[in-house]
Amino acid sequence: MVFTISFILFYYFLKIIFAGEGIGQHNLPYKKPYIVVFNHNSNFDILTLPLVIKSTGIGMGKQELFKVPFLRWWLHKIRVYPIIRDGTDIEGFRKIENLLKTGEILIISPEGTRKWKNGQPPRPKTGFIRLAQNVKCPIVPVGITRTRDILPPGSKFLNWSKIVVKVGEPIILVPIETKQENRDLLQQQANQVMQHVYNLMPVWARPSTEISEEIVNKKSSLLLPYKK
Repeated sequence: MVFTISFILFYYFLKIIFAGEGIGQHNLPYKKPYIVVFNHNSNFDILTLPLVIKSTGIGMGKQELFKVPFLRWWLHKIRVYPIIRDGTDIEGFRKIENLLKTGEILIISPEGTRKWKNGQPPRPKTGFIRLAQNVKCPIVPVGITRTRDILPPGSKFLNWSKIVVKVGEPIILVPIETKQENRDLLQQQANQVMQHVYNLMPVWARPSTEISEEIVNKKSSLLLPYKK
């Protein structure tokens, strides 16, 4: 009930106040599980996803968010689970993995933070790659545009701008065993997935990153097309 009410409120709030537009919903897989990956520009990001995702899913939020009583209650109700962001939360990782295996949708931002350095977003963490590899499920890239203008990091007030959320074609990972000696390959996969996310944004809105669109499209790509 809390999820349904929250979904309806945010959906119409985004449509009416921010002229919210969702594009590419047909790219969402018919079968579950799958992992939805989006770019993290603002604390406003997660609230825009009702524009494209109508199914209930699970999410992960930094542990600090759950220290606020009402926020903790609401996050639990909409099925967001606390996670320690330094990669040491093995128990939390296993819990999410087991939920995925039951046919859930995981919604996650691999960048983990809104803080950019020298105009570049942070290097994506590889947890979502490890989950996709272990569960053998597709990844769906989602690009969100303008939320950084609406609520910049450090700001307490909303500005107006049109929100666009675009869903890309699902991605299958080239199978790689999730062990320590493969960490560089897993990082390359994370980088390539995030470049697909950025490519869903208008050219003027795409952040500069270490990996270019040309690299993503090379035969050496560690990603495979998804077949419905």
